[in-house]
Amino acid sequence: MENSHTMKIAILTLQFSNNYGAMFQAYALSRHLEQDGHEVVLLNYHQDIPTVSKYLRNPIAFFRKILGKGAISLNFIQGKLSDSRGKAVEKDFREIFDTFRRDHLEITPAVPVHFSDLSAALPEIDALIVGSDQVWAADFVFSSPAYLLAFSPPGARRISYAASFGKAHLEGYLQKAFSEEIRKFDAVSVREKSGVELVSELSGIEATHVVDPTLLISDYSEIVDDSLVPDGDYILSYRLSQSAELSDWVDDSIAALASEMGLPVYAVSTNIAGADGGDVRHLQPTPGQLLGLIEKARFLATNSFHGTVFALNFRTPFLTFARDSAEDKQNLRLTELLGGIGSPQSFCEPFAPIKEVLSKVAAPQDFASMHTRLQQRRVASIAFLKDALRA
Repeated sequence: MENSHTMKIAILTLQFSNNYGAMFQAYALSRHLEQDGHEVVLLNYHQDIPTVSKYLRNPIAFFRKILGKGAISLNFIQGKLSDSRGKAVEKDFREIFDTFRRDHLEITPAVPVHFSDLSAALPEIDALIVGSDQVWAADFVFSSPAYLLAFSPPGARRISYAASFGKAHLEGYLQKAFSEEIRKFDAVSVREKSGVELVSELSGIEATHVVDPTLLISDYSEIVDDSLVPDGDYILSYRLSQSAELSDWVDDSIAALASEMGLPVYAVSTNIAGADGGDVRHLQPTPGQLLGLIEKARFLATNSFHGTVFALNFRTPFLTFARDSAEDKQNLRLTELLGGIGSPQSFCEPFAPIKEVLSKVAAPQDFASMHTRLQQRRVASIAFLKDALRA
C-alpha cells in the first residue's frame, strides 16, 4: 500500500557516533523512507553532557557510569596510558565517517548544544522518528528527554522505529520519566523482543517488534565499494571492543579457523584495544569498503550485530562471537536475531572450546530458510512504518 502523500520526516538517532553500525542504520532508515516517497532529514543533535549537579542529584547514575565503563580497572588505566596509536586511528576513522555523513546522509546544518535548543532548530515536519540503535540506553535517557521526543512540535507524529534499550531492563531511577514520555507516542516499535516486554512493563503500551533498519532494504549497490577487496579468498574479522579475555578467545578461534581453512585474515575494528593478533592484515575501510569486504569474503568472523546483518544480507558464511559474558547486554540482540531466523547455532557462546567453534564452521548455513523468515519480518516492519506515518 502506497502512502497517500509525501511527508516531511525528521529522524533522531546516533548518526554522530563514529562507528559503522551507526552509519548503516541511519543510512538504511532514511533511504527506505525516501524510497517510499518521503522527504527525510536527520537531526544533527549530539547527546547533552549531564551536568555535575545532575549527577549529584542522581548518585546511582554516577556510580553506574564509573563502574560500567571500567574506569577503575587496570586494563582501562593501561589502555589510557598507551593511547597515542589509538588516538591516531580514532582520528582516521572520524574523517572516514565524516565523509560518509557528508556524501550519503541528509543532516540538518545546525548543531544544538542543549536539549532546549532542539525545538527551535527543527525544520517544518509532519513526523519525528527516534531510532534505530540504542537510543533508549540509560546514558541517553538520563542525559535529556531528547530521545523520548519531548521536543516534538504540536501536530507532528511521534514514532519510534527499532529503538533499543541495549539490555533487558531500564534502571529504576529512569523508569518514571520513560513511562511518562512514551505514552505520548503515536506508534512504538523496538528492535528486540525484550524491548517489547520492557515497554509493556513500564507503560502498558504494546510495542511492535521490528527488524533493524539495515534489513529494510536489500540493495546497497549505491554505497558498496570493492576497492579494498583482496585477490583470492580470505577470512574477514570485523570486531567491536570487548574484554581482554573474550578478545583473546576470539583471536585464538580465528587463528584456528584460518589454519583450518588455509586462508589469510583481514581485520577491521574501530577499537585498537582487543584487535586481532598474529598474522593478520589490518584495514581501515570506509563504510562502503567494509560492505564490499563482507560481501566478497569467503567467511566472516564477527561480534557485531550489523556485521551479522550484512553477512545475512550478502549470504556470506559467518560466525557471530559473544560480545560480552552477560546474557542481557550486548549478546541479547545477537541471540535474538539469530534465534528468530532459525540459526541459533551461528552464535558462539562466551569461551566456547575451539573444537566447538570449528564444528560450527563446518556445518552449512541455510540462507534460503533464513531469508524466508527475514522477509516475513521485513514485510511486517514495513507495514508498521506505513501505518505509523498514516496521518
